[in-house]
Amino acid sequence: MSGTDCQDSWVVAKPRGEDPGALPPTVRVLRSIPEVEEMRAVWTGMRPHPNADIDLFLNVIRSRPKMVRPHVPVLCKNGTPAALVIGRFEDSHVEFKIGYADFFRPKARMLTFIYGGLLGHPGADDCEALAHEVMNSLRHGEADAAFFNHLRADGPLYRALMRLSGFWGRDHFPAVQTHRSMSLPGSAEEFWARLSPKVRKNQRWQAKKLLSNHPGGVRIECFRQVSELERMIQDVEQIARKTYQRGLGVGFTDNEDTRQRLHLKAEKGWLRGYVLYTGDSPCAFWLGTLYHQEFHSDFMGYDPDHGKYSPGMYLIVQVVEDFCKRSGEEGIAAIDFGLGDAQYKEILGDVQWQDASAY
Repeated sequence: MSGTDCQDSWVVAKPRGEDPGALPPTVRVLRSIPEVEEMRAVWTGMRPHPNADIDLFLNVIRSRPKMVRPHVPVLCKNGTPAALVIGRFEDSHVEFKIGYADFFRPKARMLTFIYGGLLGHPGADDCEALAHEVMNSLRHGEADAAFFNHLRADGPLYRALMRLSGFWGRDHFPAVQTHRSMSLPGSAEEFWARLSPKVRKNQRWQAKKLLSNHPGGVRIECFRQVSELERMIQDVEQIARKTYQRGLGVGFTDNEDTRQRLHLKAEKGWLRGYVLYTGDSPCAFWLGTLYHQEFHSDFMGYDPDHGKYSPGMYLIVQVVEDFCKRSGEEGIAAIDFGLGDAQYKEILGDVQWQDASAY
C-alpha cells in the first residue's frame, strides 16, 4: 500500500446511520514499521500532537522491549486516507488505581492507543467505523483489552467506543481530567490585562521578593540544542528529585526513555527547556515542546526550599511574556498546559475540555 492509496487489503466498516447511497468508508490496519513508514507523508500532513509524531512513535516501538508491534487503523473515503488512530500492541498490565496508587495490576496483552493519537477530522460515522475495527481486534483475540489514553470526552470516538463496547465490555470508571490551554495574547501588556487584579498584585509582589532576596542574581536559561542536554538534565534532576511529583512516581525522571525523547526533540528543533536559577543554583524548571505553533508543556517543578517565592509561577509568567514578545519570530499561537489540572492552569487558561482515559 502506498501512503496515499487505500485500495489494498481494506475491510468495509458499516457505521450506523450512513447514507444508503454513499460508499461506506474502508478501514485498514497498519501492523508493521514498514507500513507505518509508507504512511509518513499522510501522517505528518495531519499535523499530529507532538506525542503522536511519527518519529517519536517509531522510536518508542523500536526501543521499548515490551512493545510488540504497531496497530494503526486508517480510515479512507473514496480511496484517500481521512483519519487514523495510533495504537500499539504491548505486553503490559491493566491498572486499577485509587488516585496515584495501583492496587491491582494483572498482566495483559494490551492494545494501547496513545494520547493525541486520533488524527484527521473524523465525524461520528468515521469514528464508529474506527471503533468497530478496535472491537473486531478484541473479538479475534489479538489483545486482552484496549486502552485509550486521554481521549476528548466530548469527542465522537469516545462516544462510539462507549456505545459499541456494551455494558460488560466498557470501563465504568473512566479517569476524567480537565485539560486547559491558553491562546497567546499579542503583547505582554495584553497578557497582564487578562489576569485578575489580585493575581497581578500577587505575582508582582512575589517577583519583587524573589529578586530582592537573591542579590547574587536571578536568571532564566532556555535549552534547545543537543549539546545543551546534559547540563539541562542534570540541573532539572537536581530540582525534580525534591518535588512532590517524584514521591508519587510521576513527573520528570532522568532515565533512558526521557533522554531519548529529549534528544529527538532537540534534534528536530522542538525542545524548549526553561530553567530558573538563583545565583548558580537551579530552583524551577519548565520543559516543553514547540510543535506546529503551539507550546506543549511536558514537565514542570520547583525546589520546595524556595516555595515561599513561588518560583514556578515566576518562571511561567516570564516565559509567557517572552512568548508574547517573540510570537512573530517563532509563530507561537497557544500554550497547551498538558494533562491534569492545577491552580496556575486555571488562572492562565482560557480554553478547557475534559479528557477521559478508559479500557
